[in-house]
Amino acid sequence: MARKLLAARADLVEEISKLARSRNQTIYGLVNSILEQALKVYRMNLKLEDIVDSYMILRNLKNLGFIPLPEDVAYKALDQIFNDEPKETVDLGLRLGEWYGRVLEAQLPDLKPPDMLRMIIREVAWAASEVAVLKNGDQLIVRCIGPRFSRSYTELLARMAEGVALSMGFKTVQRYVARGVILLTLRREKSLRSGEPDRLV
Repeated sequence: MARKLLAARADLVEEISKLARSRNQTIYGLVNSILEQALKVYRMNLKLEDIVDSYMILRNLKNLGFIPLPEDVAYKALDQIFNDEPKETVDLGLRLGEWYGRVLEAQLPDLKPPDMLRMIIREVAWAASEVAVLKNGDQLIVRCIGPRFSRSYTELLARMAEGVALSMGFKTVQRYVARGVILLTLRREKSLRSGEPDRLV
């Protein structure tokens, strides 16, 4: 098969060369494997960056003890716990969200707060039909819709989202939570040192 010349940055070529040697592959074989996988991603109208970030979030959630369960099992179990101890359940959601947020922010420092929050909610709430985190001046608007969510799961997920946001310096200033619908308005709290709001990036 005919070969064509592809231009690449010198530092990337050096990294690929090292990786090929470590895997006992040729540079030609490794580059073609990378390109084939990248093309598969783009043919699905996905972004390679989103897939990598999503994998990193999922891997870290797994390492933190997050266990995916079938919807019916998760909702029934949570409904029972929520009915017995509603306050303790939502408080746990807030604490878990704040802990997850702090750990993931430390492990994935290049992700901006809106992207981090959106990706965590999206990966945790698999059954959501819509997850959006939008910037509006110094605020973040969070919208999560899940028609199949139970009432208790919706409330727990909302509190987890608020906990993640809190870990990144955002406070909830407005919330609407009903079965299957989460709408949150978050505002970054003022910096303790400068007295001015931190810039939203």
